[in-house]
Amino acid sequence: MPAAVLHGTHDPALVLLSGAVAAGSSLLGLHLSFHARQQPASPHRRMALASGAVALGLGIWAMHFIGMLAFRLPARVSYDIPLTLLSLLPALIAALTAMWLLAQTRASRAQLAASGVALGVGIVAMHYSGMAAMRLQPVMLYQPWIFLASVLLAMALSVIALWLGMALPGRGLRQRNATLLAALFMALAICGMHYMGMAAVRFVGEADASALAGTSWREPLALAIAFTTTAVSAIVLALNGLLRYREMFLRVRESEVQLRALVDTAVDAIITIDHQGIVHGYNRSAERIFGWSAQEVCGRNINMLMPQPYRSQHDGHLARYMRTGQAHIIGIGREVTGLRKDGSTIPLHLGVGKAGTRRQPLFIGFLTDLSDLKRAQDQLRISASVFHHSYEAVLILDEQRRIVDLNPAFERATGVDRLRGMHQPVEGFYPGADFSQIWHAVSQDGYWQGELAALAGDGQTLAQRVSIAAVRDGEHAARHFIVVISDITQAKRHERELERLALYDPLTGLPNRRLLLDRLRQGLGRARRHERSLVVCYLDLDGFKQVNDQYGHEAGDALLVSVGQRVQALLRSHDTLARLGGDEMALLLGDVADPLDCLAALERIREAVAQPVELPGGVAQVSASLGYAVYPLDGDEPDLLLRRADQAMYQAKLAGKNQCRRFSPAARAPAEASATPV
Repeated sequence: MPAAVLHGTHDPALVLLSGAVAAGSSLLGLHLSFHARQQPASPHRRMALASGAVALGLGIWAMHFIGMLAFRLPARVSYDIPLTLLSLLPALIAALTAMWLLAQTRASRAQLAASGVALGVGIVAMHYSGMAAMRLQPVMLYQPWIFLASVLLAMALSVIALWLGMALPGRGLRQRNATLLAALFMALAICGMHYMGMAAVRFVGEADASALAGTSWREPLALAIAFTTTAVSAIVLALNGLLRYREMFLRVRESEVQLRALVDTAVDAIITIDHQGIVHGYNRSAERIFGWSAQEVCGRNINMLMPQPYRSQHDGHLARYMRTGQAHIIGIGREVTGLRKDGSTIPLHLGVGKAGTRRQPLFIGFLTDLSDLKRAQDQLRISASVFHHSYEAVLILDEQRRIVDLNPAFERATGVDRLRGMHQPVEGFYPGADFSQIWHAVSQDGYWQGELAALAGDGQTLAQRVSIAAVRDGEHAARHFIVVISDITQAKRHERELERLALYDPLTGLPNRRLLLDRLRQGLGRARRHERSLVVCYLDLDGFKQVNDQYGHEAGDALLVSVGQRVQALLRSHDTLARLGGDEMALLLGDVADPLDCLAALERIREAVAQPVELPGGVAQVSASLGYAVYPLDGDEPDLLLRRADQAMYQAKLAGKNQCRRFSPAARAPAEASATPV
């Protein structure tokens, strides 16, 4: 018989079975690729990629083989087993390519297109290598256009399937829906390419009607292949599930270890109890705070850590919560009192969280030891009380040395109220002080102490002892400054009064002998340095006793005051007039270039003393006898100069009074000749 084109038919049931195998394998492969994408670096990722590629590749191959078994042709057909098995290789390579791309978190368009083309080529290669494994009498001829269309269809649908699996989840579509849609298009790529490829082939030869009668083996073989593919897919799914469960178990165990480490290293006490108040968890900080070990507390009621009356009330609170579901302290922190093992109580801050189920809840208590905080608060209260009630004025300055707080004592001492003083620089209260040196000392030594003149709110000048201390934050710059101010205005007044009593004559207000000697020593030092002369003069009033006898001692005192004022008015600012006692006075004339220069001044003094004085009982008149010595001509020591001036004054008295004499060596002894008149 001449050769003819043989026409075959397809078994609808096996066609549907091949499509189901393709769809199931595609769905499994895409599902595993999604899980691989969620595991950037883990053994599960590699297992998911490898097993998914096996499942998908086997599904592509099984779909093709079942599709071939579904084809009924009036010719005897057999298969080359090695070549048939070898056709599985392109399917595996294509599946691995698809799995690799879908496992990426991001892929470019070029990668997507290249992977889709590779997947399509793999499907095509697997199909036509499987066709080549067929052994039959008719000749297979391919129609080029349909052949090319099958290749393009496989590539196009593969690209679409990969795009759906990669792009749609990032565009708002749920992952499950995107996976289902991508699996559908991948199944269409596999099935569509196969059946279009079958449509492209023409079988040319003689028909063998008996061949159709011996095809009962096809259905069992197709079912066996489908079952094998399903079994392999189930094994793959189970292996991935077990591996994922193992990783989840390891993560849970790692989290448990981390949580245990966190609980054990927490500073706060963490205690877990059930709905009956039985302790199930008790960390190391709880052991430190309460003094009970975990072995002593776990399994016992939590109320053992509570003093009365809280101990007897606690179980009732738990029972009420279990009965009504109303929580009074869960999620709300509050202060409570705990009971230590030694019987002492401890202030605590309690926060309670809830875990577990409604019927079997667990309560987690977080307790912070407030002992240090309470002590600090007590210290702060004491410090605040000291600050507020301190008799000394206290200022607190910020980094810019401006006042950020002041106590009432400062307001009382200065008359500056709080509103006026706040945020003012402390320098503003001491207008005459040089604070640059003060702040330098504070920065170098951390403190400064000294006396300053302050300006009060009413304009009065106050004497104050001020100490400034820097408050540093570790080794860093000063954050604040503490200024403590003591008002020493009254003390300074007393000091000046004592100084006046010690150094000045109480009647005339003139310097006394002690101050005279001090100024004489200083004057001698200056005279030596500058090579100048210095004059020491003794002055004694002539006729003072008669004034006392005639007018009384009060009039005599008034006379001494008046004479002192007259003489003081004739002296220079650096000269000194002192009262030595009775009617004796002494003069210190410094910075004298020539001893003769002092004669005119001494003569004016003598004349001023001789002027009449108005007294309460009448008018009195006295004169003065003066004797003086010159440094360095007559001596270079204070006592020596005073003695020689006194000797010269004595000679003036002997010579008739009311005159001035300079010391001469002849005046050293009374038996010698009298001093030479000047």
